[in-house]
Amino acid sequence: MRNRTRGFTLIELLVVIAIIAILAAILFPVFAQAREKARQASCTSNIKQITLAALMYVQDYDETFVDAGVNPFFSHQNSNGQYDNGATITSNTPYAGCMGWPCVLPTGEATFAARMMPYIKSYAVWACPSANNSSVNEGQDWFPSNPVQTINNSGQKPISYWYNLCFHKQAQAVVDAPAERVIFAETGRVRAAYDLNSGRDGYARAAKWNDYYRPHSGGSILGFSDGHVKFFRDAGMGPGDDKTDAGRFVRGLPHGDMCANPPQPGYIEWRLVQDPSAGYTESCP
Repeated sequence: MRNRTRGFTLIELLVVIAIIAILAAILFPVFAQAREKARQASCTSNIKQITLAALMYVQDYDETFVDAGVNPFFSHQNSNGQYDNGATITSNTPYAGCMGWPCVLPTGEATFAARMMPYIKSYAVWACPSANNSSVNEGQDWFPSNPVQTINNSGQKPISYWYNLCFHKQAQAVVDAPAERVIFAETGRVRAAYDLNSGRDGYARAAKWNDYYRPHSGGSILGFSDGHVKFFRDAGMGPGDDKTDAGRFVRGLPHGDMCANPPQPGYIEWRLVQDPSAGYTESCP
């Protein structure tokens, strides 16, 4: 007499499926966190390379920090009259068909990032793997990246990091506390347009931390002017409104308040920016 092989019952099959679903629900968030940690490590490496490149630039240019390239890039308007932070500026230098922040104009004018490229070589360093152009955020007032400033041309290159305008053409000796002054940080976006932190300027998105996309588990990577980098989570900051000088001071780090008496320098704001030749100055009320 031939033996019959017993199959699974419906109940047993459902139990197995339920166990697999429970394990997936437990493990998927863990995998997502591990993936984000890997992206955070890659971003940390990017900012480390960029920060060290800036310091190499300083050594080669009479101990002076890189020109931010405020004009004509920052005030550039496209054919529709939209300000695009240089996203649609064109040039054939440093490569044919260049468009956006990597371009060097015939006059020699360029963004800070383009000026630093001889020390970096790879354009991939400028793109954070966690950045995107959506409206996802953990703060307030975030809006999607303007389409005119995003990558839409083969000649454009991605950029995710901003330069602190406080360092714009400044002598290295002017920096009062290099280990406490942020020179580079994240925009949370992948764009063809470059960004500056413009201190007290209310139009500078990156200057308002509550309007800031925290791409790495609620935090961001900061690069300091002594060359070190670190992860910064702002959850512990005060409840102030980042849209006013008084509110930014209440929020504490990373801002500072250079209009206080006496001035209160922070990670980001540690001097008033004065450069009339570039069309940019700051003053206290």
